[in-house]
Amino acid sequence: MSTLLTHPTAYRTQPDERLVELVRAGDDRAFDAIHERYAPRLTAFARGLLTGAHHDAEEVVQDAFVRALGALRADERPMALRAWLYTIVRNRALDLLRRPLRTSDLALHAPVLRDASADPHERAVLAEEMAILVTGLKRLPERQRDALVRHEIAGDSHATIARRLHVTTGGSKALVSRARAGLERARAAAA
Repeated sequence: MSTLLTHPTAYRTQPDERLVELVRAGDDRAFDAIHERYAPRLTAFARGLLTGAHHDAEEVVQDAFVRALGALRADERPMALRAWLYTIVRNRALDLLRRPLRTSDLALHAPVLRDASADPHERAVLAEEMAILVTGLKRLPERQRDALVRHEIAGDSHATIARRLHVTTGGSKALVSRARAGLERARAAAA
């Protein structure tokens, strides 16, 4: 059984392993210190996974901490706390992304639901947007265009793209990112 710390600020300087030990001994202040240490970083990580959705990221992190507290108290195995917390957040974010949309706002789905062919103005706008997209794609360097099309249209993973283009996974991500930026510049120039 671990000795509880007496001074509240002493928790901030404790290594993760010690904080885990204290949580398992029933010290709630140790879990508060873990939360204080990791919540901002985990929220930023979740926002990245959820493409900037701040409220969903906070929900994911809160749920991850609830699960972590229960698991810490139920399991005595040694762990790498930081990696474990990031894994829980990643899994919760992926669960959230897999859920169907919970909105009843049809405006989000209007581009898919409406028949643009019925309105001549809508057809013209759609044709113009398509022309800008095609022109932008043609102007991209071949490797960027190939990576973007494989990722966005074919649904290939970055690992698959990396193998095909003989680059690293990070290189694949960079190619797709540069291609998106190039298309955005082409769209902005056409506006």
